[in-house]
Amino acid sequence: MYAYQIEPPQLDTRFTKVKALLRRAHLSARRAARMWAGRVVLQTRVSHILIVTDSPSRQRAVNRALEAQLKRQGLKFLVSEPVPLPVAQ
Repeated sequence: MYAYQIEPPQLDTRFTKVKALLRRAHLSARRAARMWAGRVVLQTRVSHILIVTDSPSRQRAVNRALEAQLKRQGLKFLVSEPVPLPVAQ
């Protein structure tokens, strides 16, 4: 899991294109039998885009597309380092 942190926080309407990109990436990963899901989380101090994936790599096409879209919208963001999630048994 890793996250994009966007400051200052944004309104949900600013993420329409980002959400469409996240949905397409999720469907593409599903078709390829991979795990990849992204979600926009709005908070009062910061907005996040949380990514859960089967690979810690942020060098995928979806990451480049997501970052390009955020830049086109003039949003400043930081990306966290990937951290493993515990596996349910």
